[in-house]
Amino acid sequence: MSDVESTQESGSWRKGEFVRWQDLFVPLEAILVWIGLAGIAIAAAMSMNRHTGHSNSVLLYFLSNPGKDFVGKQIMLISMDLVVLFFVWRVARRVCDGAMVARYRSVEWTAILFALLGGVILAVATMVVNVQLMRHSIVTFHETPGERSMLPQSPANLPLGLLSIALVAPFVEEFYFRGILLSWLKRKMFVPLAAVISAVLFALVHFRFVSHPGADGWVYTGMIATVGLVNATLALRFRSLWEPFAVHAAHNATLVSTAALLPLFWQ
Repeated sequence: MSDVESTQESGSWRKGEFVRWQDLFVPLEAILVWIGLAGIAIAAAMSMNRHTGHSNSVLLYFLSNPGKDFVGKQIMLISMDLVVLFFVWRVARRVCDGAMVARYRSVEWTAILFALLGGVILAVATMVVNVQLMRHSIVTFHETPGERSMLPQSPANLPLGLLSIALVAPFVEEFYFRGILLSWLKRKMFVPLAAVISAVLFALVHFRFVSHPGADGWVYTGMIATVGLVNATLALRFRSLWEPFAVHAAHNATLVSTAALLPLFWQ
């Protein structure tokens, strides 16, 4: 059944309206807008400093040094995700009435619980596979400074990390990759192929093969693609983004929590 033919419990797809190929570039447009807004905010903070004579502006520090500490980086990512969400929502709103409701239609709570459990299992499987690959000297994994600064280094930073990495980012990414991109792809090709392509693109835009040149980067990319394929399958099967979001959120939450809490048990 096509998007146009289907009617959800609340919110309906508008007859004759489709996701267009131009809509696939809305995340890039949103990021460019976010960069412009950040530049304006930095300029405003610098101007305020000149007029007030204060050189220790907290706003200026976070805007001009977002990658130097965990809190600044997470604030930067959350703000960027929210701008992307607005742009993606505008596309979804054009295509269907009740844009969020139509895609995040209600599902059984048991399905959400199983999806959460599936996300945890995927994360644990990822960690087990990585350990086995390293133990048998098949692949050597390296943690980059950028990745280290992205993860909470203490339990105190865990709530912000979970908000950014396990809630906001998965919600926005599922809305785009499964709600927009997959919707466009499945109109153009065989549905299973559309699911595979969406999963591959989802993995590639994380650029792990760039930050980790070598075998480990492609292993990471393959693992992200696996999560993307699972979520694409769930989105197609249940016609809702709640299950993919639950898998994604639980997967990221498990990895983030492990990074923050595991060192406590090794001290």
